Amino acid sequence: MARHEPHQPMPEATDLACMPAEYFGGGRMLPALVPGCCLDMGLLGSFRELMAEAGESVRVQQMRYDRMYAFERLALGHSTADAGLRRLSVILFERYVDPGLD
Repeated sequence: MARHEPHQPMPEATDLACMPAEYFGGGRMLPALVPGCCLDMGLLGSFRELMAEAGESVRVQQMRYDRMYAFERLALGHSTADAGLRRLSVILFERYVDPGLD
């Protein structure tokens, strides 16, 4: 499934809650200090963009190496009204906790 493009209509909020990681542009893994030593940079980039749309900043490099910061940002993302951002926050949280979920 392709990542959402701005010119395409956004899926319904109920559909966003079920979207797989691939919807958010996953695929490029880079080293990070998480249990499996890698994080998907596509997912982090999408997370940063969605958080910016919600008025919040995200430092992707810090997300890779500072778990406390990452969990704080993920919790903030999960508390927004944006169903896509909430779903992506859950996907990323699960990857931080158990990176074998790919």
